Amino acid sequence: MKLPLIDFIWRTRGELRLDPPLSADEAFSRIDPLFQTAGTTYGVDGDTLTYAKRNPGAQDKLATFTRGRLQVEQRGQSAVMRYDLSSTALLLCFLAPLLFLAFAQLAVTINAWEKTDVAATEATAKAKDEDKDKAKPVPKLNPVDEFLGAPPPEDPNKKKDKKKDEGRHSPTRAYVLAGLFFAIYLVGRWLEPWLIRRRLRTALAGE
Repeated sequence: MKLPLIDFIWRTRGELRLDPPLSADEAFSRIDPLFQTAGTTYGVDGDTLTYAKRNPGAQDKLATFTRGRLQVEQRGQSAVMRYDLSSTALLLCFLAPLLFLAFAQLAVTINAWEKTDVAATEATAKAKDEDKDKAKPVPKLNPVDEFLGAPPPEDPNKKKDKKKDEGRHSPTRAYVLAGLFFAIYLVGRWLEPWLIRRRLRTALAGE
């Protein structure tokens, strides 16, 4: 079963016009240097070349797309090379944000559970001390301090504002990493297909 929308995540497809027209043997001969790298295996069956890469090096021009299929198709007086390539790196960059978002949600859930437990404990303690908690009188300034402009003392019955507490398990770092990997995926999903197309065109042109 083919799922084009899902395949789009890690696969790129397209075709290049061969000008001047080339036979399959001639076209594959020109792009052969792209497959002469460590960890690369490939085979030619008539007009179709298939390849696979295992742990490609950084200098490998096809390192991003570890598996692929290229086919030369004759169309009358012209010819085209069709390609269908898949990238494990793009797939992992797409899945990484989902993983970190799951970690962030787990942290939020744990914090909520811990806060509920703490709130229940505090409510129990407060119930025991209700009789002891009485409003305290607000202290007054003596006339000398008041004359000198000293600020009035704080009302002990007013609670101080507290900063929002995310809890012991902060999800912020997970959100940041999720955003970072998603940005990497978006850039790679646009840039890598463009680069591979340019490299194939350059190789076919014999440059």
